[in-house]
Amino acid sequence: MISYHKFLLCLSSVIAIVTSDPVFEPRLLVERPTEYYTYQLVQDMQEKVKLEVFYECLCPYCIKFHTGPLIDVVAKIGSYLDIKSYPYGNAKTQVVDGKTEIVCQHGPAECYGNKLHACAIDIIQNETQAEFYNTCMMARNWGGAGSTDVDAANCGKSMGVDGAAVTACAQSQKGEDLLEYYGKETGKHPEKKSVPYVLINNKSFEDEYDQLMAQVCAAFQNPPPQCQEVNT
Repeated sequence: MISYHKFLLCLSSVIAIVTSDPVFEPRLLVERPTEYYTYQLVQDMQEKVKLEVFYECLCPYCIKFHTGPLIDVVAKIGSYLDIKSYPYGNAKTQVVDGKTEIVCQHGPAECYGNKLHACAIDIIQNETQAEFYNTCMMARNWGGAGSTDVDAANCGKSMGVDGAAVTACAQSQKGEDLLEYYGKETGKHPEKKSVPYVLINNKSFEDEYDQLMAQVCAAFQNPPPQCQEVNT
């Protein structure tokens, strides 16, 4: 039987080995402050305001809204927004001889332009980036009424978007299907009387266009820093 004295010697040897071997070096587990976890929580669960825009591409008021207040808001606080765009506007979907037909307020050119917008949203797969692209098409930087194949191509070149793919989609059944889809989504809001029709966190925005930033900022419980510049 091992003596108590020998046991202590053995135990001392083990302790000496453990504490001297690099493998057993103690690890300092520094407790992170509560602020760290709060910060992480804010980053992981960043508050976003839902911004929905119902429009049609050749509407003068929609063009003014998109190329002015809307794109300004998106440029400043786009990462804090959950943007949903619906390029259909005041169009009408009807069934004639068993075939679905969509008639747009500003004619076939607008229906086609709306398809370009719908296809861009589908292809880009990022509503914020798609908003920049579609607003670029509405800006009429290359002449004409805007939202044409020429606009799709040139905006694509300047923004790294495959304009040819957008055009091909708009000319296919996919473009027609997307436009019909946006018609159904728009139809869920019978209270819409005109366009642009805007919802901020499901509440109708009925103020002047230049008040969009102020109203979006007011919808945050904890407004982003950019909203501090706005007089709400």
